Amino acid sequence: MPHAAAGLKWLAAQPGVDAERLGVMGFSWRGVMTVLMSSEQVQKKLGAGLPRPVAFAPFYPVCTIMVRFLKSTQNPFFDAHTRMSAAPMLIHMGTRDDYELGSPGRDVAGGRPQPHHGALRHGRHARLRCRPAPAVLRARCSGRRGAQIYVTPSPKDAAEARQEIVKFFVSHLKP
Repeated sequence: MPHAAAGLKWLAAQPGVDAERLGVMGFSWRGVMTVLMSSEQVQKKLGAGLPRPVAFAPFYPVCTIMVRFLKSTQNPFFDAHTRMSAAPMLIHMGTRDDYELGSPGRDVAGGRPQPHHGALRHGRHARLRCRPAPAVLRARCSGRRGAQIYVTPSPKDAAEARQEIVKFFVSHLKP
């Protein structure tokens, strides 16, 4: 998280960049960081000089694991999801595969203040890949059971997601 904060500070300091119109997005574990960057608790821990992004777009954050550490009093991010900023968030969730169990993204998004501008989109974890990839063994996916994950790209889903994310950021960053 300190690296993500440093990246935001660096970007905000660049000539020609409006620090009042920054957005954050990330895929998988970087999607987890994107969700966490939306937490007022996390923003406070990262310091007063942190630019406040105005829109967030996590792609397939690993919510099963994130929900577990958000509920652990031993974790520095305990309860971070209960104090989320009002900035809009578009979450693409992997609920139609064996990478996640159920719909844990609802647990993460549930702490967002109203009105909630954004959406929860469902799909397969690696569906936005444009190239085929071999199956991958993930020891901590599927509720820590571990599972063989088959990565099946979908150029159509990838194209739709790219259009949706551009529309989302154009709408909220108002370039």
